[in-house]
Order: sequence, then C-alpha cells, then structure tokens
Amino acid sequence: MTSMLTQPFMRFKLRDILLGADWYFLGMIAIYTIILAVFHTQIPNAGMFFMQNVFLSITIISIATLGKYKAGNIFVNIHRYYHLPIIYVIFMQVFVYISIVNPHDYDITLASWDRAIFGGNPTEFLQNISTPALTEFLQIAYVLFYFHAFAQSIELNIRGLYEEAESVTRKIVFGFLLSYVMYFFMPAIGPRFSVHEYGSIFSDLPGLWVTDALRTIIDTGDGFRDKTMDAALQLHRNCMPSGHTMMTLMNMILAFRYRSKLRWVFFVMGLSLMFATVYLRYHYVVDVLAGIILAFVALGLESSIYSILTSKEFVKKMSID
Repeated sequence: MTSMLTQPFMRFKLRDILLGADWYFLGMIAIYTIILAVFHTQIPNAGMFFMQNVFLSITIISIATLGKYKAGNIFVNIHRYYHLPIIYVIFMQVFVYISIVNPHDYDITLASWDRAIFGGNPTEFLQNISTPALTEFLQIAYVLFYFHAFAQSIELNIRGLYEEAESVTRKIVFGFLLSYVMYFFMPAIGPRFSVHEYGSIFSDLPGLWVTDALRTIIDTGDGFRDKTMDAALQLHRNCMPSGHTMMTLMNMILAFRYRSKLRWVFFVMGLSLMFATVYLRYHYVVDVLAGIILAFVALGLESSIYSILTSKEFVKKMSID
C-alpha cells in the first residue's frame, strides 16, 4: 500500500507546491540560462554558471516540496525564509552578464541629467550639510536595507498572517529581480566613483565609529575588493535604478497595506535610507526617481503576473500525473 507520505507525489500540481516567489526565481534563472546559451563563448566559466543554475532550480523545487509535504515546522519555515540567500546568489550572477549584453556605462549621462535638474551635482550640495553623526546614522540606515522586508515577513508570520507574509515575500522578490533586469539598460557605477574621487569620501563624509567598516562591507558587496586596482574594472553596474529606493518604498507601502507593527519604523528608516542613497554618493537623484517609479510598476505588474500564475488555465497546464 502506498504510504500517506508518498501519495501526494503520485499526482500533484506544481502550483500547489511552488509559491509565487519560487516561480519568480525559476523565471529569472531561465533568463540567465538563455543568456548563457546565447553568449556562452564570451562568458568565462559558462558551464559552471549553468550548473549553478541547475543546482539552484533543484534546490528551490526541493525546498518548496519539503515545505509542502514533509512534516515538521522546520521545512515550512525554510520555505518561508530561504529567499535572502537565493536573492544574493542571483544578484551576484547578474553582473557576469551585464558587461557582455551591454558593455557601455551611463554615468556621464546620469550625472548630466542630475546637473540639468539641479544646476549642479546633488552630492556636492549635500556635503554642505554633512556632519559625522548624520553620516553615521545614514550609513547604518543604508546597510539595514537588507533586513527591512525580511523583518516584515518574520513579523507577519509570527502574528499568524501567513497570506500577508507570503504576499510581502512574493512582491519583494519580484521587485528585486525586476531591478536586476533593469540594470541591463543603463549600467552605471555611481557618483562616488564617477563624480568624486573615491578616496575623498573619507575626508568629505567622515563618520563616528562604524561608518568606515560599513562602507567596506558595501564596497565588497559591490565588487570593489582590491583598492589597488581601478574601481571601474571591479565594480558591479547596479546603480540605475536605485534598488535600495525601489525595494524600500515597496516594503513601506506593503507595511501600511498589511498594518505591520513595524510600519512606522520602516517609514522613518526607509525615508532616511532613500536620502542616504544620494547623501552617501551611492546613487544619482535620477536613479532614486527611477526607483520610486519602478516600485509602483513592480507592485502593479506583480499582481497581474500572480493572477496568471493562479489562474485555472495555468494550474491545469502545470498538473503532473
């Protein structure tokens, strides 16, 4: 007799197993794989990245399946919270492809747009109001970006608002992946390297205790690891649009929509973070404006795509005997 544990695997619907965020991850991996197929002769270690994508896909489907059918909260919770490391892996891989698909940098264009709007460089204007205490606070706010949506998801799950938590995770993952796609259109490294001399930031915007350490963490995440080499040869092209602005605003909107108990914390820290993107010279103002627009685009677009994923027609197609 077939055991109760194995019965679900005899006939199931992928849509019953995979949540929206899982589908979005698999879709992005499919885009990467297509790029690998088209540009494999120009991408070093293309085979390694292909195998990484296969492993990621298997991992995502396995986590979703265990979370659905395997007894024990540990598997359910892994499925709820596994997204952060997967987002990071996908984030790091996108920069392998940007320089191949679009090898041009647009910093000159973006800086000129800022100057046309403000009559000068906004980062230089903001230096006039800088203080070590303000710089320290804003650098901390900038780094905490990585935990906003994760904190909201945890809080909603703890309160038993599982559908709301899943919605936050789904929409935030979609937003992250959309921002990665947008990097292909106008690759740029940001004003701290193009408008300013990078080394000047330590004297222009000194902090108090942890600013320099947090800057190093951000630089490392952006690919700038060897300070003896040209930054432009190492840096990721992740300036336009401002993903920090886009994802922070999305999280703020969702926090008020679902009445998160942390919504006012997200509001204050979110506004501080968006201001920090320019103050700390990570982004042009036009990047921030693009991030604001794309936050609303992502929320609307994700709802439409999710409606397709949950439609009867799609579910029927994804049924496997």
